[in-house]
Amino acid sequence: MITVDQALAQIDYLLPNPLEVESVALESALDRVLRETITSPEDQPPNNRSSIDGYLVHPGQTPGKVRLLSPHSSALPTPQLPPLGSAVRILTGSSLPSNSALVMQEDTSAAESGFIQILKQPDVGLVRPKGSHSKKGDTLLTSPSLLQPGSISLLASLGITQPKVTRRPRIAHLATGAELIDPTQSPVDGETRDSNSILIRSLLLSFCTDLVLQKRVGDDRKLLTQSIQQSLTSHPDILLISGGSSVGDHDHTFSVLQNLEFTILFRAVSIRPGKPLILARKGDALAFGIPGNPLSHFVCFHLFVRRAILRLLGLSPSPFLQATLLPGPTIKTDSRETWWPCRLANRISNFTASPLPWRDSSDLSCLAHANGLLRIPAGQEARSPCEVLPTISW
Repeated sequence: MITVDQALAQIDYLLPNPLEVESVALESALDRVLRETITSPEDQPPNNRSSIDGYLVHPGQTPGKVRLLSPHSSALPTPQLPPLGSAVRILTGSSLPSNSALVMQEDTSAAESGFIQILKQPDVGLVRPKGSHSKKGDTLLTSPSLLQPGSISLLASLGITQPKVTRRPRIAHLATGAELIDPTQSPVDGETRDSNSILIRSLLLSFCTDLVLQKRVGDDRKLLTQSIQQSLTSHPDILLISGGSSVGDHDHTFSVLQNLEFTILFRAVSIRPGKPLILARKGDALAFGIPGNPLSHFVCFHLFVRRAILRLLGLSPSPFLQATLLPGPTIKTDSRETWWPCRLANRISNFTASPLPWRDSSDLSCLAHANGLLRIPAGQEARSPCEVLPTISW
């Protein structure tokens, strides 16, 4: 049995490099990991622009009545600077000549036909100068970084329509257990609705992954062997096997992986919940045998599977947060490191962590409210300040 830190180090060692790069359309780039440095191909804005709807005037113009010249649209070429005593109607984003001054619409009033009255001193500060956002060659986005709506919009403004990103990790998932039935069915005679499949599917949606296969498998060595072989034909980067990782009569994950010539890297971690965790490898496929209890699933995914996915994407592991521990249920000390579901809150100056009631590893009620995992060292009591692994983005 190894420690949590040793297990994390093993994952890092096995996955030193991210997956290969591919180009995608901007419409498909949300939450993808950028794998190229983006520099500005030109000054932004490429010329002087108006920041307002109003009027373009000579920089020497003073308040008073001026003649209106032909209006200008933002789609037209840059207008000439009007002479003193005249103005050109312009819109936000209109190109401007050098040495422009602007007057806001609300700082004018109507005069006789063909004229307006300027009520305030024209302002050169209303001009967005050429290159005020970025200069040609400036670094705008670095690799690796997660592409969000704002960064995708920036790429579009630069004319970059096929950014280079990390390929999506391919995930296969097998949920084992003869007792599992579909959530639409009513359980009888020891049957249990399968909550692990939707839990894994939902967790994977939080990341840029492709779930290439997901199926239920009974507690049968032959069926599990066939299902793992089937999953390998979909070329997964990660194979997740729910249940069957312990040492009971119906726990076949370890022996089947061995028989299929997977290299077993470890089969138990000193952790509560989630001790009978298996990590194995065959070729480029990394296999996790995860204990079947839902809370063990939740903890093992966020601690270990999420780390592997982030490594494949080329992103840094999620950092632990320092938090103030708030009162909650009694947490008994354990010889293993404990990861307790908690409610994490940002209280402006610091984070707080409220432990949630947790009866056993099959208790799903606490997961409905948990957004973090409180780390309690082996043999110690929970104390403040504490380390928390967020299970949502902060």
